[in-house]
Amino acid sequence: MSRFAHSLVAAVALLCLAAGVAAAQEAVPLAFKYAVGDVVVYEVTLSGSGGLRAPDGQLSPAGIQGSFRASMTVTEVRPDGSARVQLRIPRVDLQVNVGQDRGRFSFENGKVRWFSNGREQSPPDADMSQLPVLSVPLEFIIATNGRLLDVIVPQVPGVAKMQQMAPGLGAPQMKDLGDSLFPDTPVKVGETWRKTGQITPLGPTMPVTVTNSRTLDAVTNDGGIQMARISGYGESRFRSNPMNLSPGGGQGTQMTVAVPDLRLTATSTEFLNLGAGRLIRGDYDFSFLTRVSVGAGAQTQEGSIEARLHATVQAR
Repeated sequence: MSRFAHSLVAAVALLCLAAGVAAAQEAVPLAFKYAVGDVVVYEVTLSGSGGLRAPDGQLSPAGIQGSFRASMTVTEVRPDGSARVQLRIPRVDLQVNVGQDRGRFSFENGKVRWFSNGREQSPPDADMSQLPVLSVPLEFIIATNGRLLDVIVPQVPGVAKMQQMAPGLGAPQMKDLGDSLFPDTPVKVGETWRKTGQITPLGPTMPVTVTNSRTLDAVTNDGGIQMARISGYGESRFRSNPMNLSPGGGQGTQMTVAVPDLRLTATSTEFLNLGAGRLIRGDYDFSFLTRVSVGAGAQTQEGSIEARLHATVQAR
């Protein structure tokens, strides 16, 4: 090979290397994109274990496994790009074990089935068309950066009864529910964005402290599809004021429930289709620990719940 050919090959190699470095350093915008009529369906699988610790210290092991399908339909896109979305869960199949007891719940085609220790139980004497999220959609408003702006709870009989037992919970609208997933400016590979703040989904007297950290690990191009891989870590801490419950609709002994400490941590790896502005896959690991205090009359008892959960979300 002549000296000229060697020089030409070296120059081409350097140009390719420079182009690769430039591509790696190019900042990319991370955002969801919405269009009216869009329908996104996700298959979600769950598996986890944990335990319920009674006031006497006895631990009852617990576990969960199963899957469900979530369908999200965009019904409105606002001038700022945020969207009003309807969420339905048309299929559920979950199995829960607590100690020696096993329970299974399933929902599909409008039919509820559940089993206790392997035996199917009688179907409920209720209107299945009024089940929140399963039959009646839950609506929420979400920004392009992934921030939940509002959640509109369906006003069905079950929710009304919950509000009677615990006034202030299950409000028709719950604003300021979370932090944004993505920054408002483009991000380079290797860049990390962090934020700590408080959200008040249950009102200003019961704030939740949230710390989030995310990193853009890589941007790949496969067949013309740009995919971003994002890793994340989050921690939420919560402490509630005592809440008065009236299980009998105001009749009988009033109960007081408080959560002195709740801690939830989550690690995640998510894959975002940059062109479509859509989550393609997510892998999540959650760790949950809380103490619960229950009082009835002059007596108060405290227990705890601890759990670990793995979830995989895959777009269909």
